Amino acid sequence: CESNPLMPFSSPQICSSDTLSDDVEVTLPISNFADDLSLRIQMASNFDHGIDCASHNADWSLCYSQLFVFEYAGNEAYTDNNFAIYFSSIHRLLHVDHPDFEHGHVVGDLTYIKPTASFKGFEPSSEIILPVVFEYWSVQESDKMPRFFVVDSRDDSTAVIPNTDTEDLHDFVIPYTSSMKTEGDNNVPMTAENRYTRNEKLSEGFETDTSTRIIPTPFRVDISETAQSFGIVGVSLINADLLGKLQSGAEELVSTITMKTASDRDHVLILTIGTLPNDIAGTESYTMEITAEGTTITASHEEGLFYGVMSFLGLLDTSSSRSTMPVKEMTIYDKPRFDYRGHQIDSARNFRTKESVMQTIDAMALYKLNNLHFGLSNDEGWRLEIPGMEELTTVGSRRCFDLSEETCILTQLGSGPDASDEPQFYSVADFVEILKYAAARNVKVAPEFNMPGHARAAVVSMEARAKKKRDNSYRLMDPEDETELLTVQFYDRSSIINPCLDSSVRFVVKLVDEVVKMYAEAQLGLDVWQFGGDEAKNILLGAGYSAYDLPKELPFSKSPACIKKMQEDPTISIDTDAANYWALKVNQILAQKGIREMMAWEDGLNGMMKEEFEIAEVTVNFWSTLFWGGTDVLVEASKTGFGVIMANPDYLYFDFPYEVHPEERGYYWGTRENSVAKVFSFAPENLPQNAETSVDRDGNAMDITTPDWPAPVIKGMQGQTWSETVRTEAQHQEMTYPRVLAVAERAWHRGSWELDWTPTQNYHGTTNHVPKDQLATDFKGFNTVLGCREVRKIWQRLGIAYRVPPPGAMIEGGILIANTELPCTRIQYSLDRGMNWSEYFTPVDVGVGKYVSLKSLSADGGLESRVVNVDQEECLSCQGVCESNPLMPFSSPQVCVAGSTLQFPPPVPSKQPTSPPLASVTNTVSDSNEINSLFKNPVGNEFFCGDTFSSVAETCLVSKPCPNGLSGVCTDDNRQNQGCFKVSQCAAEYEAAGATSTEAYNTQQGRCRICGEEQVHSENTVFFEGEEFLCREFDGVFNEGGKGADSPSCTLARELYTDTCCIKSDGSNSAPAPSPTIFDGGEYPTLWIMNTSGAVTKCSLTVALACAMMTSFFLMWF
Repeated sequence: CESNPLMPFSSPQICSSDTLSDDVEVTLPISNFADDLSLRIQMASNFDHGIDCASHNADWSLCYSQLFVFEYAGNEAYTDNNFAIYFSSIHRLLHVDHPDFEHGHVVGDLTYIKPTASFKGFEPSSEIILPVVFEYWSVQESDKMPRFFVVDSRDDSTAVIPNTDTEDLHDFVIPYTSSMKTEGDNNVPMTAENRYTRNEKLSEGFETDTSTRIIPTPFRVDISETAQSFGIVGVSLINADLLGKLQSGAEELVSTITMKTASDRDHVLILTIGTLPNDIAGTESYTMEITAEGTTITASHEEGLFYGVMSFLGLLDTSSSRSTMPVKEMTIYDKPRFDYRGHQIDSARNFRTKESVMQTIDAMALYKLNNLHFGLSNDEGWRLEIPGMEELTTVGSRRCFDLSEETCILTQLGSGPDASDEPQFYSVADFVEILKYAAARNVKVAPEFNMPGHARAAVVSMEARAKKKRDNSYRLMDPEDETELLTVQFYDRSSIINPCLDSSVRFVVKLVDEVVKMYAEAQLGLDVWQFGGDEAKNILLGAGYSAYDLPKELPFSKSPACIKKMQEDPTISIDTDAANYWALKVNQILAQKGIREMMAWEDGLNGMMKEEFEIAEVTVNFWSTLFWGGTDVLVEASKTGFGVIMANPDYLYFDFPYEVHPEERGYYWGTRENSVAKVFSFAPENLPQNAETSVDRDGNAMDITTPDWPAPVIKGMQGQTWSETVRTEAQHQEMTYPRVLAVAERAWHRGSWELDWTPTQNYHGTTNHVPKDQLATDFKGFNTVLGCREVRKIWQRLGIAYRVPPPGAMIEGGILIANTELPCTRIQYSLDRGMNWSEYFTPVDVGVGKYVSLKSLSADGGLESRVVNVDQEECLSCQGVCESNPLMPFSSPQVCVAGSTLQFPPPVPSKQPTSPPLASVTNTVSDSNEINSLFKNPVGNEFFCGDTFSSVAETCLVSKPCPNGLSGVCTDDNRQNQGCFKVSQCAAEYEAAGATSTEAYNTQQGRCRICGEEQVHSENTVFFEGEEFLCREFDGVFNEGGKGADSPSCTLARELYTDTCCIKSDGSNSAPAPSPTIFDGGEYPTLWIMNTSGAVTKCSLTVALACAMMTSFFLMWF
């Protein structure tokens, strides 16, 4: 028995023996199969798809269709059906419309597709297209999670499909072409053109002097008419010991922001403790008098002194190219709007490193956010080491493919089959370090351990402990419970802690004890506990599923432990209000441990009152959307006696897109966009007012009447960066910044344009109660400081890679005009599909019909936006109508129609499509200029390779070398995959061939096509201009009947390709058959194209080749 040296290390053994049976099947590792697979996902339709969604038990009969295209590149057929393809899907997979495949759901978003008994395998170099149906709708490409993986059902070995092992979703997701989720969706998708118009409105009147504005805006600023500006090199703190526990944090931030040594700190900040004016008196308040001789900061508490220092740092332009930083004389009187100014990090769904958390704390301190809501547990992960319950991190922090879940919890959210090599949790030492770091920057950390719902990582970890150690001390699931349910994110009963078990109570006691010890080690008290409490329910009880025969069971309704407890105490209704029951249990434990405040998500305490709780203070995070009756819910919350923190999804969720565009990341159940401007314009103390300045999630105006009730008291507000679609640190930073600075602005400062809560006042998109001119002026000042000073600061000093918004642009008469949402952001444009970029300063003449790409950059060029493209007005060398192909991505090339000639710019080079495209047709081509025109060669370069032009062959061919130099580049089939040619030589070959009407020139493949008696250099379909027939490669059958077989074109095709047939252009015979193929006549006859299923599609010739090329373009896009 020997290992095959040509196989991977993980290969099975291959035995050689005279007695080895001939019929022993040798199975190769699943990785071999996976390596030969690739996947493309193509969005089909959210509606008007003709699918009976109700027949698939879709919520509210809503579903959408997509195509999963699996390409197999193996040289031999793969007929083994002992595999399944697993993937994460945030929407339930309802149906696979293919007889050879079935689907299943494991838990959460983990879903699989596997072959049925009828599966015959993958033929060599083939593809299988699976039409699939999912619940609801999909308008963001980030709905599709990466890392699809193949599992061998015999041994559960796994391998990721290579092109899905990526964070560039376009590696396997074909760009979406529509952002409409329903027919009633009135959201306006962003294009370069309408973004330009929006930016123009936002930027009109941008402030140019940012020297006196701070983010967040102070309560009052006095600037004398005789105030002078002066320059400073650095800052030194006098009486820094008055900062107490905040001294180290303040000094470190001063050093980080100014980047100066002690000897360079020429400007002094003199700190004093004193009495403040009555109108600003408070713990975090301060005054600051800035003069050229020095700055004096006065406060009654160390917190006020700290924020005075942060405000001075906020005035500094650290990106100045001058040797000094400009400051102006002024006096500031400042106090916070809310005592609670927060930010939430979801480290449970996808882990954020200790360094990332500290980076966030630095930013929070700079912009006066004082509460970190730290999400440490959820269904998808447990992130804090708890001594004595090690399984929480040895199992609960790891995600992998282990169906027993004894070594990890099952993979979710596109994390793939293998657990990370790096620890995905905070050790006790890590957490203590974070607590100390935050405390030194006046940031309180409230740990969230979500329960009873969203607790699967904890539940599974304790199940693993029970199995391995036979220890049920902290077990969280009743092993005899047979309740069937489905949670919001598609988990079963293992997602909810059973509140009836004594072991569940012991778990919480142990957890609280250990966390209290960590705070004590950091020399802090644990003042606040975030309970979570949300979404502990069975969604199948919802009205959208009422017509279906699905499990409609209440949580724990079949748990013997809960049945017994309810029998013992009839006043308990655990099955209907598990969260409420568990909230009181946890509250009792917290009160016993001396914890002052309990926080929870609003729905976790529905129907409860403050008087029911033993703890001193109870606060809810309010997360009802405005358009779903949020104002009424807020009023009810205010009646409970709970404190209220505004955490509104439709304004304050940073896992939502910045704008309406499929390439933007995030969920969108609450809104389609949360732009910086929208977050800035949020009025937290007058929720109805926001109906006048924003739209609902479908892009429609809202109509909100203020309830006839006193204004709810708002304790504070916070932004949330949930992380379901946020897998990397770079994605986390891009989604959080700069939006979090707008939250800091609103939490600290009330805008002059914010109106008081006025009972019975109505707000609508057409009302004019809000002084929008004041709002616009305020935002322009904020946005100028944000773009010209603050984002540079967080990038260059804190290393936070903020989101650079894509530019807006238009082309008018060949003149490119562009703008940006964020001032002081650079813009570049390209006329050759991103190969070369030019700086944009003022409107520039790019010429008519050019394909223009644009991007924005940070001031130093270190960060870039995504690339956007401007629609062309006309096409080069095209006299006819120019249209965008609606079936192509926003960045698609234009399709020009002029007479019977279609011209396409060269595509991005990619894998050769398995279904060859039609060749485009030209008339006589006799010189290199004409070929240059066809290929959109803008400057007449001599050499071309793939999508690259050059005047020097070596430059052109550096990445795609053609063998044997350039000799015969147009006629040597060995070079056709490289797509290299010399344009003048192509012209010469055309002339030598006589340049007849039976020539075809294929710009898709980047090489010459000469269709004559000598040669046809194409394995692709060719349409011969002037002939009556369309010759098509199809299923190895040749149409021998009638005139079709005798046409010169088909005769030639038959001689060269035995698998070619002619199909009927009038569609009367929709499959290959011995009958003539006849166009229906006319100067612009109808063109019929047969697809691989034998169906025939009709389209007018004005878009005929556009239709024909559609499939090719989609394939070649990738």
